[in-house]
Amino acid sequence: MNLLEAMHRRHAVRAYTDEPIDAHVCDDLRALITTLNKEGDVRMRLVTDEPDAFGNALLHYGVFKNVRNYVAIGTDETSGWEERCGYYGAHVLLRATQLDLDTCWVGLSFSKHKAQQHAKLDEDSKVRFAIALGHGVTHGKPSRSKTYGQVASVEGGIPVPTWFERGVEAALLAPSALNQQRFTFRLEADGRSVAADPGIGPYTTTDLGIAKYFFEIGAGDRAPLIWR
Repeated sequence: MNLLEAMHRRHAVRAYTDEPIDAHVCDDLRALITTLNKEGDVRMRLVTDEPDAFGNALLHYGVFKNVRNYVAIGTDETSGWEERCGYYGAHVLLRATQLDLDTCWVGLSFSKHKAQQHAKLDEDSKVRFAIALGHGVTHGKPSRSKTYGQVASVEGGIPVPTWFERGVEAALLAPSALNQQRFTFRLEADGRSVAADPGIGPYTTTDLGIAKYFFEIGAGDRAPLIWR
């Protein structure tokens, strides 16, 4: 499936079967992660057959069942780390979907300490998020979503290009903490520049990073997009 199809297919899945992930799928994800770590100055690691990070040590871990595979997403504390985690983690999220895996973006309901131990990140990096992945008991279902008009605006009454509309619609398919979708996209008067605002709330800057990658896929490679 292409990335647009992957965006529509992907839903949050929190319960997984015991079926292992094929070795060639792991190799594909690790190769992508290596590239993204260099490109985005992030520290991601694929961890397989490891039940501790999503175990039952605390009650809230119980929202997940049988998570034994995940991508630990870490960074140092340099400026912009929140958005980088979202933007580059979103690449892995959709690639895993293309590889016929189910996924869930996770901010709180796992042990970051245990994930840090098993991912073996650099000493100056901390695990911030995780992507649970594997073969889901189900493939999940769509979440409720805001509408195009609630998150998009255009300056100066200029005609709205198709690429902008498609970009916004794709961004609305992105995972968002607590399903809050507080990001907004404003097309400026030059018809190319898009001002992206995370809004206010928990994890909104990371949500924006994820949404910006989804937006870019929806808008297409030929869109004259400039982020502001």
